[in-house]
Amino acid sequence: FGSSCSHFDFLSHPPLLASFPWIRVEEMKFAAVVLLALVADAAAGTLKAKTAEKYPVYSPGAAGSVETCEGITCQPVDCKPPFKYQSPEESGTCCPLCWADSVKVPEDRSWAKGMTGGVGMNNNADPILCRDVVCLAPDCPEYDQFFDGRCCTKCKSSKAVTPADLAKDFKEMK
Repeated sequence: FGSSCSHFDFLSHPPLLASFPWIRVEEMKFAAVVLLALVADAAAGTLKAKTAEKYPVYSPGAAGSVETCEGITCQPVDCKPPFKYQSPEESGTCCPLCWADSVKVPEDRSWAKGMTGGVGMNNNADPILCRDVVCLAPDCPEYDQFFDGRCCTKCKSSKAVTPADLAKDFKEMK
C-alpha cells in the first residue's frame, strides 16, 4: 500500500493528513490488510462451497454420513477376461470397474524393423561437448555433406542461418 500501488499518496500531502488527525497511516494500512484478508477468505469459502456442490469428492472413512456419489450416473460395464468385475464398494469409487491384477501384453516392436539408432558424431567434432550425441543420417550424397563445427554432419541444403547459429555466434563474440 505504498505510493507505488496507489494514485494518491497521503504522505506527500501533509495538509490532507492534518485534516484527519485521528487517523494514523499505520492504522489505515493495518485496517486495509485486515479487510482484504476477510474478503479473500469469504471469496475462497464461497468458491469451495460451490465446487463441493457441483463435484462430489470421495471421502474415505466417511461411511454413510456423506454421500459423495450423489448425482453421478454409471454406465453398465461388461468385463472380458482377464478383467474382473469390481463393485464400487470394493474399489472405493462411485461406479463399478473392470479390474485386472496383472495384464501381460506382448511388446510389438515390429514397426522398428530397419530403423537405426542414427549415426555418430562427425570425426572433427569436439569429443567432450558432443559425447553421447546421436545424429540423424544425412539424407544427401556424401559430396553434398559438410561439417559446421557442431556435432553432426549435415547436408549443404541445411546451411541456412537459424536462431541456434545466431546464439552460437553471439557466445563466440563475448
